[in-house]
Amino acid sequence: MSTTNRVTLPSGAWVQLRDPHTLRRGDKQKALRAVHDTEGGDVGAALDLINGLLAVLIIDWSYPFPIPSEMPASLDLVPLEDDDALSEAVEPARQLLFPGKPDPKDAKDPASPTEPSAA
Repeated sequence: MSTTNRVTLPSGAWVQLRDPHTLRRGDKQKALRAVHDTEGGDVGAALDLINGLLAVLIIDWSYPFPIPSEMPASLDLVPLEDDDALSEAVEPARQLLFPGKPDPKDAKDPASPTEPSAA
């Protein structure tokens, strides 16, 4: 099983990402430190979280500047056409580290012959 994944981006550049399953508590803390209380609200926090995850997950890339863990501002130099693909590439890690709280309404399966058990 590989512990990295190479993602080719729309511009033709590539990033080498750690497997999200290799992340540890400290990695989650590093990603959270990137989230600042900004006036941007949820959007600003979401962008900061993605940047934090990119800094933790990117171990190499083909861009001619340092990876985000060495120079966080390098993310500002990534071509716009690669932005959405980078966000999508870190989504599995975001879901693993920040799964969200379960909603009981989501547990009801219309195809199920029984009701969900009461908690």
